[in-house]
Amino acid sequence: MKTTTNAALPAQNLMLDLVHTISLKAIEGTEKLIALQLQASRSLLEDMASQAQALADLKDPQKLVTHLSSMRNPASEKISAYALQAYEISTETRDAITETIQKHIHEGQEVTQAWIETAAKTAPAGSEPMFAAARNAMSLVRSSLDHAAKVGQQAAASQKAESTDSHVLATTTAKPATRTRKAA
Repeated sequence: MKTTTNAALPAQNLMLDLVHTISLKAIEGTEKLIALQLQASRSLLEDMASQAQALADLKDPQKLVTHLSSMRNPASEKISAYALQAYEISTETRDAITETIQKHIHEGQEVTQAWIETAAKTAPAGSEPMFAAARNAMSLVRSSLDHAAKVGQQAAASQKAESTDSHVLATTTAKPATRTRKAA
């Protein structure tokens, strides 16, 4: 019984470390998103103040229309840049958490394998087939997890490439909207 209890302690410590590490990574990502939001808010307020001052200084209606039209494109570029930065922060955080989980899964497999080997040494005679089955199951779990991790990494890389392509396409093809007024 002492062997089982002693073998469980590393697994428990590993799980506590995993929860702690994931929590810290999530908080770091949240802090980055909050900083981005504050930066965007500050920039928006500064732009609004300068635009309000510029509008107040305009006296000619034609210049006012021209000025209002010129304001649209920089705003759409800033929104697009903000969205891309938020996406990059989210992706970076997700990747860090995924890497941490994969590392802990590998360590957990090693702890479990060590526990199986220790238990096999102290088990009564005739229990060898049970431990052989446990070793085989661990091997199957390891190969399944490795395959799932590879598929997940390929999907994430594909999604990132698609998102980057979409962002480039959106920023290069964006055209300022123009309004036409009906003659009175």
